[in-house]
Amino acid sequence: MFEHFSDRARLWAYGFEVRLTPAQRDVVEEALRRFVENWQVHGKPVKGDFIILENQIALLVTDDDVSGCSIDSSVAVFKEINMTHGWNALNQNLVFFRSKRGIEAVSRPEFQVLVAAGEITDDTKVLDFTCTTLGQLRAGGFERPFSESWHAAAFAS
Repeated sequence: MFEHFSDRARLWAYGFEVRLTPAQRDVVEEALRRFVENWQVHGKPVKGDFIILENQIALLVTDDDVSGCSIDSSVAVFKEINMTHGWNALNQNLVFFRSKRGIEAVSRPEFQVLVAAGEITDDTKVLDFTCTTLGQLRAGGFERPFSESWHAAAFAS
């Protein structure tokens, strides 16, 4: 994944509230493709790329040193997708985890209930959107067991 980028590459992860249909994914991919092709920092092109995992998680990377405005422009793409289509990938109130059904997204209070009920175990894989480099992703830092994540302390029962 992202073979042409170093471990130091910046990473942003965006989780859609629901799993996208293939047609919805196509729309999101086209929007991200246009964004990456035109991404700039101070008028200079940015080398960037993206991937959509399991029709729900969008990962955006760059090896370039990007600043506030160029980062804001990436967020603007997801705001536009939400405004135009209602597919929200900016809800920071959600917790993403892996179940038998695949990736699931629930609110923080709902996740707390699942933890208290024992439905989230130490081995449940959670997605860590605080992962900020491609190296962290490659080392398994994005999807890790609940017991090894910040979630364990935040949602201790």
